[in-house]
Amino acid sequence: MVKMRRFRELRAPYNQNFAKQVSGILSTFYIRYYRNKRSSVCSSTTTGVISLMVTLGALALIPVDIFVVSYMKDPDGEFKEWASNNETRAKVETAILYTYYILYSLIIAFLFLVIPFAIFFYEEEDEDITLKSRLFQASKFTACFVGFAVTLLLVGAFIPDSSSAKSGGSAWEEFQHLIKEIGESRGENALYFLISFVTLVGMLAIVIYTSYGMIIIPIDMLRGKRDTEEELREMRSRRERNEEQRRRLERRYSERRTTASSYRNRQDDLEDEELLIQQSEERLVAIRDDHQRGFLHKCSLLWWPFRVIVAVTLLTVDLLIVLSLFLTSLDRAMHSSGPKTGYMLSKRVLPNPLDIILVLSQEIFPMDFIIFLSILMFFMWASMAGIRKIGIWFCCLRMYKIRPHRTKAQGVLFMCMFMMYILMALNIMMYSLAPDYLSFGNQKYSVNGSHAIQCTIEAGDECIFTVTTALLATFTLNFWFFGACYYWTTWLFMAFVVISIVVAILKKPTSSIEGAVDSSDLDDSDDELVQP
Repeated sequence: MVKMRRFRELRAPYNQNFAKQVSGILSTFYIRYYRNKRSSVCSSTTTGVISLMVTLGALALIPVDIFVVSYMKDPDGEFKEWASNNETRAKVETAILYTYYILYSLIIAFLFLVIPFAIFFYEEEDEDITLKSRLFQASKFTACFVGFAVTLLLVGAFIPDSSSAKSGGSAWEEFQHLIKEIGESRGENALYFLISFVTLVGMLAIVIYTSYGMIIIPIDMLRGKRDTEEELREMRSRRERNEEQRRRLERRYSERRTTASSYRNRQDDLEDEELLIQQSEERLVAIRDDHQRGFLHKCSLLWWPFRVIVAVTLLTVDLLIVLSLFLTSLDRAMHSSGPKTGYMLSKRVLPNPLDIILVLSQEIFPMDFIIFLSILMFFMWASMAGIRKIGIWFCCLRMYKIRPHRTKAQGVLFMCMFMMYILMALNIMMYSLAPDYLSFGNQKYSVNGSHAIQCTIEAGDECIFTVTTALLATFTLNFWFFGACYYWTTWLFMAFVVISIVVAILKKPTSSIEGAVDSSDLDDSDDELVQP
């Protein structure tokens, strides 16, 4: 009990108050920064904040997990006194494991129950619809998501893994054996399958959003925003073209007794465009005036060299990430046992730059944790930037634009759902980036009792795996299909990074009024669909 109490006292600052406060602050700021105060409701805001807090909590558990296994051993490779007992180590690992189970279960509940219900409940808002009717309609549509999740659980429960395979015997005996295995595993395989599916969706979201975000952030820093005077000239040209089109339209239909519906529709479009141009000009004039007499704007010009340094640093991080992923993926392609094992490596051959940096930085505590957390934060920042730039799409239609202080309630909830998928998939991405560090932390093991070396996968039972790596190995070995998909989506991510570089370079600089004025602001109806 004394040993366990010492461990709890040591790890408390890492996984309790500090992690909760940071995740709460980040979630609240993120939701309040993007939500539209006029259209948001307390239920959607609260749902978004809590869902992100739970997901960030699961992500924050990774460095805690690494710290725990690192603290189990001394620099000479021997177990510390409190961790020398196998039973004590098992209790610690079990506590972390069940924490993962609880957080993952909450994430599943938010993705397939809470957030869909909040979206549909908000969609049914109308003065003529009663609360009872809204609850019924939202529950009816949410049942589809719940049914899909239950289907995935059943599929995961009844798919036999390598440990449950039994050769010989009748079909009934094999079925009885399968039911016995499901009962003994307490439905863990079903949960593993559902989590693997969610993670795979998150990997696809990382491919699309994070790859673009991690490139567009430094590129925008280097280019800056468009010149205000240039944009004003473009707006004046647009106004002249709009006025000319309106005059032509009026001349064409002035002598007709009846007005075609196409004329009225076109006239409404031109009037909306005129109003949008007017609002854009007002914003640009205000920005120009602030720049001319604003002391802070003049001082901001002095920050240009520092912005260049930050941008170059981020591009260097991008290069390091892509290089580490490429070498790890190439190593897995050349030396793994193939897709049937999820391309898992039993021995690493090619070097991994980021993994080497994290392992070496362990000599200066807590430099490795600072670097690891910085990479996690960079991935989150890039994902948020990618979602903001690209928006929420479905079947080639842009459903919601993500804009600061102007995002509708449904858009905020969808944004939270996408971020939850992405954050869940970061476990897979971080394992590919730093496999040895994520698996063992700074553990060392003694070789022939003479000297201690860094733990790797070749060490065998001499080293303790982190719980997150053990879970990942379990997911991959039980359902190799997901492991193979994770591997190939990593290659797809690197390909999208290259594509994003080309797109970001060819893309025009960001407008000075990006997100402040948009055509969707002219739509006063309850229809949320925004055409691209």
